Amino acid sequence: MAKSKIKKNDIVLIISGKSKGKFAAVLATDSKNQTVTLKDINKKTKHHKPSQENQEGKIEKKEYPVHVSNVQFLLKKGAQNQKSVGTKIGWKIDNKTGKKIRVMRKVNKPVAE
Repeated sequence: MAKSKIKKNDIVLIISGKSKGKFAAVLATDSKNQTVTLKDINKKTKHHKPSQENQEGKIEKKEYPVHVSNVQFLLKKGAQNQKSVGTKIGWKIDNKTGKKIRVMRKVNKPVAE
C-alpha cells in the first residue's frame, strides 16, 4: 500500500461535498480505508440509548471520516472575496540527505514538516 500524502495536523482544503471551499486541520488518517477525519467538518449526531452502565442516554456530536480524494493540501488561504488554493502532493528524493520528502506540486516546494 502506498504512503499517504495527507498526514495528521496538515491543513487541507475541501474540494467537494457540502463543505466545499472550507479548510480544516486533519485530526486522523486511515490509510487502509483512504479516509481522513477533519476538525469541525462532516459532524453528525449520534444518539445513545440508556443502558445498564449508562442510566441516562446521551446525544453526541462527532466528526466522521471523509474520503481523501475530497481534500487537497492547502497552499494559500483565500483573502476577502478570493478562493483558497489547494495543491497536489508529490514525492521527491532530497539530494543532500537522500530522504524522501513531500513536495507541493503547484509551486515545486517542499512541505514544511
